[in-house]
Amino acid sequence: MATTKVSCRKDPRKKHPWVVRWFGEYDPATDKQRRYSKSFRLKRDAERLQAEKQAEFDKGAQRDQPARITVQTFVGKYLARRKHEWSEKTRRLIADVGIRLIEHFGEDTLLRSITPDRASAFWSQAKLKGNKSTGQQPSRSTMNGLLRDSKTMFKYAVEWGYIAANPFGGIRRLRIGKRSQTWHYITPHDYRALLKAAPDLRWKVLYALAYTSAARFGELFHLTVDNIDFGRGRLLIKSREGTDKLPPFQAKDHEDRKIPLPRHTLRLLSGWLRVRPKGSPFILLTPERYERVLERWRNHRASGKPWVNDYMVNNTLTRLNVHAKHAGLELDGALTMHGFRKSCGQNWADNLPMNVVKELMGHANIATTAEYYSTVTDDHEVHAQWVTEAITFGTKDRQSDARMTPEPKISPIRSVG
Repeated sequence: MATTKVSCRKDPRKKHPWVVRWFGEYDPATDKQRRYSKSFRLKRDAERLQAEKQAEFDKGAQRDQPARITVQTFVGKYLARRKHEWSEKTRRLIADVGIRLIEHFGEDTLLRSITPDRASAFWSQAKLKGNKSTGQQPSRSTMNGLLRDSKTMFKYAVEWGYIAANPFGGIRRLRIGKRSQTWHYITPHDYRALLKAAPDLRWKVLYALAYTSAARFGELFHLTVDNIDFGRGRLLIKSREGTDKLPPFQAKDHEDRKIPLPRHTLRLLSGWLRVRPKGSPFILLTPERYERVLERWRNHRASGKPWVNDYMVNNTLTRLNVHAKHAGLELDGALTMHGFRKSCGQNWADNLPMNVVKELMGHANIATTAEYYSTVTDDHEVHAQWVTEAITFGTKDRQSDARMTPEPKISPIRSVG
């Protein structure tokens, strides 16, 4: 039977007579347990270790010493074991994190020799390392992504018994505040202006879906009629196997999700589906573009190359900026297609509970939602001022106080046109 008790006994034959002993995990193949011990000169030191170890084991801590595995070997095992869980794009990002770890610590370095101090040094050096082509330092979002992936990687190292504790566990993410925002928040007014500037109904549908569903760029252009549930008024994001006529689609983290759509977006979609040209199964792809995508998919399939969701379109950003110029948008940051997703997420966060926003955005962890969609703007501060005054003075006093700051309008996503 497997023994979990930690003993403390005196052995007068030893120079350090007080010996703490415990057994490792039971191996059914050999019907044995590996035995460990540590000697102390003083009884109190031995009893302290005995109490600490017993408390750890009672909580389910690993009883065997971590395996001797190098950083390079572990990274290879991690990528091989988990690659089926990721899209090709995500796999490339995780592989890049692995390369960074190997380059910093050394391929022959033992995994268990990476202490919290060494992990912190890796993190600090990564923050100072600029982009090879532009020389710019990585953004806070990029750094948080690197930290998240490093933590996850070493979490598995703990679970697999290679190390006793996660050296990245105590490092905190960088705060994403107002000053770090480099993307342009698309206001409801901006959105309405873009709709007017859109050259045709297809572009209006693209902007409507992007702004009111927070769908990712690769998700939008993989949409078919099967992804729209008009009866319940929602968008269905779901993975799809590749066929002769359709390239595969892989939802991020393999998580399908359902997103409610406003009537405004459903009306635009319905109108477009009635008049769109025949020849493409994808809602937002022209027949000409579909033929080029299909040819690329066939070539990838024949050569065994992995397919990436973003292969569907190109030059969308160029057209978006042309439309933004015609719409007269005043930009305070970069305008991108991903900015539609971020803006929608911020709109939801301003009007919905954070746990609901998490599910709609498709985040695996609510901490991600809270971090990226908790920006405090000037409007929020004014709104907080109004709430405090309304609570303090009451509705009647608020109406009679001429100095009262009017309630700001933090607009939810609403039906447009």
